[in-house]
Amino acid sequence: MNSEAQNLVAAGKLSSADAEKLSQLEPGTFVLHKSWGVGRIAEWDVIGDRLLIDFEGKPGHALKISFAISSLEILPPTHLLSRRLSELDTLKEMAKSDSIALVELALKSSGNKMSLDQLEGLLKPRIVAEADYKKWWEAAKRALKSARHIVVPSKRQDPLVLRDAAEKPGGGMVKDFLFKRDLKGKLGVLALIQKDIDLFENPTQELAPVFQDISDTVRKAWKLHLKESLQLLLSRDELIDGIQGATLPMGSFKASDLVSEARSQIAENVAGLPASLYGRLYRAFPDAFPDRGWVVELLNHIARTGGRAVGEIAIVLDANGEIEALADYLKKAVRNRTLTQDILIWTCKERDGLAKSVFSIDLAHAVLDTIEDDHVSGGPKRTGRLVDVLSSEKALIGEWAVDPDEEMVQNFVKRLLGSTVLDELTRRSLMARVIKARPEFESIMEDKNAGREDTSLRVSWDSLEKKKAELHELVTVKIPHNKNEIQIAREEGDLRENGGYKAARDQQGILNRMRDELERDVGSARGTDFANADTSVVGIGTIVDYTDAATGHSESLTILGAWDSNVEKNIVSYLSEIAKVLTGKAIGEEAELPDGRKVKITAIRAYNTGA
Repeated sequence: MNSEAQNLVAAGKLSSADAEKLSQLEPGTFVLHKSWGVGRIAEWDVIGDRLLIDFEGKPGHALKISFAISSLEILPPTHLLSRRLSELDTLKEMAKSDSIALVELALKSSGNKMSLDQLEGLLKPRIVAEADYKKWWEAAKRALKSARHIVVPSKRQDPLVLRDAAEKPGGGMVKDFLFKRDLKGKLGVLALIQKDIDLFENPTQELAPVFQDISDTVRKAWKLHLKESLQLLLSRDELIDGIQGATLPMGSFKASDLVSEARSQIAENVAGLPASLYGRLYRAFPDAFPDRGWVVELLNHIARTGGRAVGEIAIVLDANGEIEALADYLKKAVRNRTLTQDILIWTCKERDGLAKSVFSIDLAHAVLDTIEDDHVSGGPKRTGRLVDVLSSEKALIGEWAVDPDEEMVQNFVKRLLGSTVLDELTRRSLMARVIKARPEFESIMEDKNAGREDTSLRVSWDSLEKKKAELHELVTVKIPHNKNEIQIAREEGDLRENGGYKAARDQQGILNRMRDELERDVGSARGTDFANADTSVVGIGTIVDYTDAATGHSESLTILGAWDSNVEKNIVSYLSEIAKVLTGKAIGEEAELPDGRKVKITAIRAYNTGA
């Protein structure tokens, strides 16, 4: 015990236990305080009943002796915080030249395990500047890939770990896997094992406990955690296939066993699987359901799963010589109009492959039916992907049009032209492809256009650009912002009591209607600069002077495009009631305005576009 500490005990100022603690706080000792951080004992002032401590950024700070004893944690000189106080320049240089050593020092100072937030707190901003930290850590992660004794987590919430140098990296991952009690935790470690399989000297032998544990765990847990159980089994089998000579332990629970036992629930749990495992899942069906029962099971899955599944199911059926069963199923579904949007898209894209026998003009009608039904149910967003396929698969419409059933093709063409779901530009583009394949159908389009009233809007170029800008802001700013508000409100909990969610959804309806209206207006607009306007009669692009028959008062009115009205400048749209009354009148003719006044046209001149 320090002699000065003994004197304090003798004077009755300290207990023996506290004097022992004080003796460990001799000058030069590194300490940690929860408020002031790391410091070093500078000197004792026994007479003044205090210790002087040089904290980071707060040198010479005094603490009452009894408070120092109870509140200070002693740090070894090798601790990163101690070295940050005494060797800051050395650590800064280490950050630049040897990030692995710096991370290892941080881990050793924190019990060999720490979160990424804790690491950031130790290093930033004193060792690595605030502005440089993100870039530094990305470079450090790349360097740490070669440091097999340090485990860098794939998710930020998982810890950074320093392994025992004597333990093989593969052995550490096996221990981590077996230690995990929840299936999600096991899936995370299994993903690391798959990623770093090269760390195992003898993976067949070293991973045997992992394979057995998966079998035992899934056998007990699948009824409560089917999705994770499926993923564990399929990921295990994927890993085994990649290891030469690896096999399942005797009596293991197989994917086919789970598919068989969970038969009625599999389809509802497929959506959560990684896409890479779909094929492996469906390849387990022949073993799960003997004879040809597996074919029926797979066909039942088609209607209950998404677009990614149908492609994998088709591959399994084809590999087992059962592709005709799929063709028969799809043909019947086309006739009954029961195919989902996902399956229709797959069928169109596979028209030269596995869906070749299903591709017909009847499928084209099914596509239009689905587009129209989905539009009624959910608006343009529901139809977008299927319409995109019609537009992007440039040969698709033409291939439908070569169908020998001319009446069916003709009906399809008429439906295409009369569709209110497809915009005018899309309809014309698709019809051009039909005509290229079947020129004789051009007459249908001519008949459609013959005698049809021009419903396009005549607008000035300036007003058209403003409408386009308004639509662009709506689509790129306001609607995405509204989506974000809906998501935030949804995360707040019970939607039935969530006023913010209801308001955001109401606003979504308003914005979608505004978008539909703007898209319709912009799509039907024809820009003009009003040049070469006919001034023999009143019309769009003219300025008309007229005199009130009762008062003799003269007025001028400019008639321009649909969106150019400006009351202050006496500019009206050609669609306004007053413009309709005056349009077609010549100089000297009379007209009755909507307000009841009778006027006489005195002059007609062209609108000056440069004015």
